[in-house]
Amino acid sequence: MRLALPALLLSLTICLITPVAGHAQSSAGAHNAPLPDTAELMQRALANEKKLAAEQERYECRVTDEAIETDSKGNVKHRTLEVDDQFYVNGVAIQRTLSKNGADLSGEQVRKEDAKVMKETLKYSNEANAKKETDKQDQQVEDMLEAMMLTHGHRGEVNGRSVLFYDVVPNPHFQARNMNQRFAQVMQGTMSVDEASGELIDLNIKSVQDLKIGGGLLANLHKGFWVHIHNQRQADGVWLTDLAEGSGDARAMLFIHPYFRFKETTDNCHLYTATASQVGSAEPVH
Repeated sequence: MRLALPALLLSLTICLITPVAGHAQSSAGAHNAPLPDTAELMQRALANEKKLAAEQERYECRVTDEAIETDSKGNVKHRTLEVDDQFYVNGVAIQRTLSKNGADLSGEQVRKEDAKVMKETLKYSNEANAKKETDKQDQQVEDMLEAMMLTHGHRGEVNGRSVLFYDVVPNPHFQARNMNQRFAQVMQGTMSVDEASGELIDLNIKSVQDLKIGGGLLANLHKGFWVHIHNQRQADGVWLTDLAEGSGDARAMLFIHPYFRFKETTDNCHLYTATASQVGSAEPVH
């Protein structure tokens, strides 16, 4: 995601929108059975995520990023809109910019974009490089999960699949070791999970208090910052993120960031064979 966000918030968003996939059968019955242990459920999701690389590489999607900088009263100071094509190489997302603020790229911009995409594609075609990147993302996810707890769980059925619903709260017995975990400890909200795969369906969290790291010099997050992420199951069982959005006021290091809102939507996903010839469209993502 190419948004002008502080590094702390960007890494959180990457962690939480990392999709997980699987072809497990729906566990839609047995609604009176005990809920699965939340730690085991999250480990199931992490294990499924590691199987995602080959699944993702069959998809190419259109991604639209909108970022709005405002003043403290909500007046718009600056707005950017970027449209990208997104595909995956060994589990790493690569985006090729198509337009900015409604205008197609110039010839020179297209040349530079093609060179950048080729460089990234070659880099992550090396499995060792791709594993280093995905391992880093996995560690960020695990760090976040350590600092958070799922409570008040209950089971429901959505579109014929068993879905688990939870409240998300900080883990009161956890001592944070890094910025991601400090961030997680001030966030509360709700989430829903596909029971069969452990896939995150919907996450909506908000900071319930101000957070200052290094006296506010390293990072400063204001109360009320929120993030909403939604994943969609495709017809073949692969899960893709179709929405990530949020807003708030934050600062990182000594660089002051304004109030901002962001929204990233993913649609027009096409399914390809290994030889990259189009064979059909993915299930529509709204």
